[in-house]
Amino acid sequence: MKTAIITRLDCKEPVRALKMSYRGITGRVSMHGGGRAHHESALERDWLKCLAFDPDVKSVTVQPFTMSYEYEGVVRTYTPDVLVERETPAYGAKIVVYELKFRSELKEIWKEFRPRFRAAVELCRANDWRFKIMTELEVRTPYLANAIFFRRYAALAPQKITEEQLLFSLKALGPTTPQALLAASYNTRESQQIAMPFLWRLIAHRRIAAMLDRPMSMHSAIWLPGV
Repeated sequence: MKTAIITRLDCKEPVRALKMSYRGITGRVSMHGGGRAHHESALERDWLKCLAFDPDVKSVTVQPFTMSYEYEGVVRTYTPDVLVERETPAYGAKIVVYELKFRSELKEIWKEFRPRFRAAVELCRANDWRFKIMTELEVRTPYLANAIFFRRYAALAPQKITEEQLLFSLKALGPTTPQALLAASYNTRESQQIAMPFLWRLIAHRRIAAMLDRPMSMHSAIWLPGV
């Protein structure tokens, strides 16, 4: 028996009701395209925060479908955690299906997980998608810390004069650091403090580029995109 999707979403709601586990916590994460995505574990929550901060992500569907597969003569079902559609390919495809599991959980019951994951890989290949297992090592990275930090500033109302001043100074300076840019843009410590949230807003909206997969500080490299 081949793997098959037996339930597919026509909306953004999960295909099954969220459930609590001894490792989990349910809730929702606000996504950058509007709406909120459900989660039922802290690891899923953290991955959704990364996806919500990624401008390459077009859409996120939690528990997007339930698939059937046969193992040891029994037809079983499996519902992956997240389906993501991207502007550009990741792992060789624009649509990636993710399963979020803690490493300790994978070790504990790998024999149970392995058949469903193999079936998911087969199904995704048949649809030109990719299947990816994510653990805390792949999710809880500097990018997550940056996503949490900068998303606080993404919703700030723009301050046109301040932001234009920062962008003008950055163009004149070339690649620099947040500390040097603020110092070049404003003479007083007070003015620099006032401008700082709008510098973070510019980074959050990718109008100023930074290495977001590395820990950020006032001494991190920043530059104008495409320069």
